[in-house]
Amino acid sequence: MTIAHNSSAYDVVVVGAGAAGLSAALSAHEDLHTDGRRGTVALLERATRELRGGNTRWSGAFLRLQDETTPVDGLADYGLAVSQGHASRAYYEALTARVPEAFGWLVAKGVQLVDGPTIFLTASATRYQPVGGGEHIVETLFDAVEQTDIAVHYETSAEHLVTAEDGSVVGVRVRTPDGRLQTLGAGAVILAAGGFQGNPEMMARYCGANAYRIPPISRGGRHNRGDGLRMALEAGAGTEGQFDLFHAEPKDPRSQVAEAVVMTFPYGIVVNTQGQRFIDEGADTVDQTYEKVARGIVRQPGSLAYAVFDQQVMSTPGYEHAVLTDVDPVQADTVADLEAELGMPPGSLVATVEAYNAACPQDRDAYDPLALDGLAATPPGQPAKSNWARPIERGPFFAYPQICANVFTFGGVRTDLEARVLTADGYVIPHLYGAGEMTGLYYEMYAGSTSVMRSVTFGRAAGRHAAAQIPAATGGAR
Repeated sequence: MTIAHNSSAYDVVVVGAGAAGLSAALSAHEDLHTDGRRGTVALLERATRELRGGNTRWSGAFLRLQDETTPVDGLADYGLAVSQGHASRAYYEALTARVPEAFGWLVAKGVQLVDGPTIFLTASATRYQPVGGGEHIVETLFDAVEQTDIAVHYETSAEHLVTAEDGSVVGVRVRTPDGRLQTLGAGAVILAAGGFQGNPEMMARYCGANAYRIPPISRGGRHNRGDGLRMALEAGAGTEGQFDLFHAEPKDPRSQVAEAVVMTFPYGIVVNTQGQRFIDEGADTVDQTYEKVARGIVRQPGSLAYAVFDQQVMSTPGYEHAVLTDVDPVQADTVADLEAELGMPPGSLVATVEAYNAACPQDRDAYDPLALDGLAATPPGQPAKSNWARPIERGPFFAYPQICANVFTFGGVRTDLEARVLTADGYVIPHLYGAGEMTGLYYEMYAGSTSVMRSVTFGRAAGRHAAAQIPAATGGAR
């Protein structure tokens, strides 16, 4: 949509109020109120006030940190490795360099980060987490927002960017709570509206068959409908990230808990509705394998599977931190009875368990649930299990239903290291920024516990850079 340049109603308009949007809005406001300036900032939130905070609110918000403000060693190498070389090294190196300042700012705002128990009983790196998860980040930063004159527009959806004849962004067209369209002029627009996991049409278009079987993992994800991506593409933005892939987690479909995960699957077996194993449950540390398990579930009949256990798993140290579903498992005294409870073909699960048990090592002294123990099994006609291969033999036996859930999508807008949106040819689209999950970075596999970290860091970068472009002589508005 193109209109003539008009005076801006706001200096900066931020679309989306998760970790990236909140960091952008607060950072822009702070910098617009230095040196006697009085710039104006608007923050658009599609949800109600009670559900504000986008995907971040419902997230565990794990952070790949070695202390409150320091990324783990080798972050850039790790990000490149899991993407099989496709991700931007420059982006990861900038993230590594900027996290200390950004997270120092976040902690100064009152966000409390701790090195506590996580859902990953085995992990490839340390994790920090906000006390109370992502909701703590959201509410702490909103408390800071409410101490300013930032205009928060709830239940308001951005629909189109407004551009001048030269292609620069001068505002955004929004739909207000009464269903009407309104134009907000802006000196800069920062898009932080998340991915497209809440848009079934876009999921089918980019992710293919059976995408309708892959729900957003949280209520916040339902609001992420790809509007930021669509608007940026309409304005000429280029893309980055793998569009046919997303951050996947195995989830109990019966639960309404945001992340109803069962991350103990390496200590049991995962079977489809036909009672058959289809994946190596112990291929690596759990934080490196859960995405593969979730994606494998999509390809099974009905895109449904079951994580099956015996009573031995209950003694795993930290077990209670790795099972977040609030619905009791399906339980039975025998494997045959469990098979019947799950509606599997008669004898199918029994045969699978018998073959698996027979292939497990007799000497179990090497079993160590908190490390890659090399206790392996190769049952005939089944996938190998590389670690934690212990027989399922001590009843009662139990199972959790598992589906693949979508945490966020990988494909997004192309940006530079100042969070400016770029065209496919690498040109900056003037006055347009992007941050968070709507910007493309990931390929092949999610670089675990980096999403909220990059959202805060590059949200802050977007806000500060946008504010710096607003001429001080006009008191803010250009």
